[in-house]
Amino acid sequence: MKQEENIRALAIQYFEGRISRADERTLFESLEQAEDGYGRFRQWEKEWMNNRVPDSQTNAEWEALKHKIYTQEAIVPLLKKPKLNIWKIARIAAVVALIVGTTLGIRQAVYLFAPKTFFVCEAPLGDKSKVQLSDGTIVWLNSGSVLRYSNHFNTADRVVELEGEGYFEVTRQNGKKFMVKTQEYDVVVKGTKFNVSAYPDDSYITTTLQEGVVELNYKEEQIQMSPGESISLDLQTGQLKGKKVNAWQAMAWAEDRIEYDDITLGEMVKKLSRQYDVRIQLGSEKLGDMKFRVSLRNKETIVDVMDALKEIIPIKVEYKEKDIYIR
Repeated sequence: MKQEENIRALAIQYFEGRISRADERTLFESLEQAEDGYGRFRQWEKEWMNNRVPDSQTNAEWEALKHKIYTQEAIVPLLKKPKLNIWKIARIAAVVALIVGTTLGIRQAVYLFAPKTFFVCEAPLGDKSKVQLSDGTIVWLNSGSVLRYSNHFNTADRVVELEGEGYFEVTRQNGKKFMVKTQEYDVVVKGTKFNVSAYPDDSYITTTLQEGVVELNYKEEQIQMSPGESISLDLQTGQLKGKKVNAWQAMAWAEDRIEYDDITLGEMVKKLSRQYDVRIQLGSEKLGDMKFRVSLRNKETIVDVMDALKEIIPIKVEYKEKDIYIR
């Protein structure tokens, strides 16, 4: 019992961002060894979130965003039609955007096509964003990701398009499925929690299921996934590969964590480049093939992350303006 209290105390330090690297390592090693360790970790996190004092800066940012929406600054027409009164349409779209979904720290835009209006939510490089859709579904967008949906969402359909990475908590609706469309396959769900990574410059599209049931529609195949399963599509070969994973790690980025059991330095560099909006260059291909396990807080600076990587693998790091060189 005392050991669990000690682990919980470390978890609270982790949530508050004041845990040392040594204690962080102890925390996650203990969670892995304990029965349902990560389940308890999530419960402690919920309790901490419910009891913490609201962030006045976050509230101020939200109020500022609402003001922008009402003054049409948050709505950017992506296509210009000289003969149309764009700003009149934008004012209408701004009100619709506020009703259809709430966003925080996010840039919204409107595609002006008849008969549908398409809304675009974008997480800029170096940041992530949270979107709540009109059906209650919550979507976290990772750095450099884009979510699109029409004004018909939750009326005629529940379809969104994803470019990049998103973690979804889908609200169940009887008789109305939720669909995430990527450039190669569709993910069909009824009510569940899952992660989709579909960046256009990646070699794979990967879906990881945390809770519930989802179905992948790829060409003529329909594949039903189970919790704890991850399926990746190789964009070069067109082959699908599935495996059992720790699904909790797949959505760690949404909770300001970097969690990987088996990742190459090349893959890690690509993810860090997006998350911190920096250019990272490897001195050789051999460096990119190195595999390792890592557990870090995403809120640390890129310098902190590089220092932590130097403790895990034998690398040297050089900095030059926004460029980072790993040798």
